[in-house]
Amino acid sequence: MQLIADGDEKAFFEFYNHHANLLRPFLLRYSRSETDVEDIIQETFIKIWLHRDQLPGIVNMRAWINRIASRIYLDHIDRDLRSRERRESIGRDWYGEGQVASAERTRLLELRKNIHQAVDGLPEAKRKVFRLNRELGMKPAQIAEMLDVPVGTVKNQLSAALRQVRDQLVASGFGPLAFLWLISRFL
Repeated sequence: MQLIADGDEKAFFEFYNHHANLLRPFLLRYSRSETDVEDIIQETFIKIWLHRDQLPGIVNMRAWINRIASRIYLDHIDRDLRSRERRESIGRDWYGEGQVASAERTRLLELRKNIHQAVDGLPEAKRKVFRLNRELGMKPAQIAEMLDVPVGTVKNQLSAALRQVRDQLVASGFGPLAFLWLISRFL
C-alpha cells in the first residue's frame, strides 16, 4: 500500500487487477449492465488513485473499496433517474400527460413509501433521533445536546433505528443497495 501511496503505477495495476476482480461480482448482482459495472469499477479505481495517500491506513480494504463503489453506483442511479425524468418531462411537454412512469421511478417511489412507513413505525425516541440525523443532518453530539441525553444513547437509538428500517426494507424485498442509499440520504 505504501508503494501505491508513493505513486508506484505497477503496484497500483496489480492492486487494481486483484480488487477489480473481487468487485465485479458484487456490482453485477445489482446492475443490469456489464458496461455500467465496468464504468463504476473504473470510476472507483480513479477515486482510489486520487486518494492513494490514505491506502496505508485502511484496515478493511475490501469494505473500503465496496463503499466507494456503492456510492459511485448510487450516483449513477441518481444521474440516470434525473436524466429519465428530464426526458419524461420533455415527452409530457411534447406529447401530453399520457406517458407511464418508468419501472425505476415506480420502484423508487415504492422504496420511499417503505422507508417512510418504517420510520413512522419506530418508537417515538428512535424516530425523533433518526429524523434529526437524516432529515436535518444533525450529528449525534448535537442531537444529544438538544435532547439532553448522553451521546451514547443517541448513537444506540440511531443504530437501532437504522437496523429496524433496514430489516423492514429487506422484508419488503429491497436489497442492501437500497439501504446504502438510505444511509447516504433520507428520502
